[in-house]
Amino acid sequence: MKSKSPSWLAALAIALVGGTGMLAAFIYRQPLWEIITQHEARLAFVDWVRSQGLVGILVFLCLQMLQIVLAVLPGEPVELMAGALYGSWGGLAICLLGVLLASGFIYGFVFLLKERFSHHKALAQYGFLQHPQRVRQMLYLLFFLPGTPKDMLLYVGPFLPVSWKEFLVISTLARIPSVLTSTVAGSSLLQGQWWVAVVIFVVMGTAGLLCIRYESRILDWMRCKVQFFSKK
Repeated sequence: MKSKSPSWLAALAIALVGGTGMLAAFIYRQPLWEIITQHEARLAFVDWVRSQGLVGILVFLCLQMLQIVLAVLPGEPVELMAGALYGSWGGLAICLLGVLLASGFIYGFVFLLKERFSHHKALAQYGFLQHPQRVRQMLYLLFFLPGTPKDMLLYVGPFLPVSWKEFLVISTLARIPSVLTSTVAGSSLLQGQWWVAVVIFVVMGTAGLLCIRYESRILDWMRCKVQFFSKK
């Protein structure tokens, strides 16, 4: 039977590649924090990235990875900058690449230190994801819905009955609608189309608040669905 987890060598490679980006982000953590939290710093960073070509793209990629790994940091400012820098679709592409790399780093890191994460509180909260036939659908829904703790969910990947490749694909692709709305908003703001950005913020903000407000009900519904199919 084929293993559902990466080999130790593959996990180590994933962790090392992601770790290199994280090390660079740690070294420049102070200016990166200012970029994420201060509007003027973001504008200056956008100008700098444009002037640096490939180096600027790599630095922005590290910023995106840092935001994913440090789950407490908001993702919207980075995604808005991506839209302003590279347009709606170009911003989406670079954000998804950052999500994929950061998710791979987290997966490899947790896999290598699996015993230490075996009592993570998220494992109990999302215990219903252990159903082999429903885990993919439920995972996609959790990463798709706005307002769910997507970055925290990455830490339960190695404990789920799904291959590491499937987990990374699902956790990346399910974010497309959420990321795309942010990059479209960022591109629209740059072009002076404020009304587009306002509509997006209102719609997505409302959806996110509703999902946060009824998070427990959503999780209860998922548990009931899994229990129902388990009995069939």
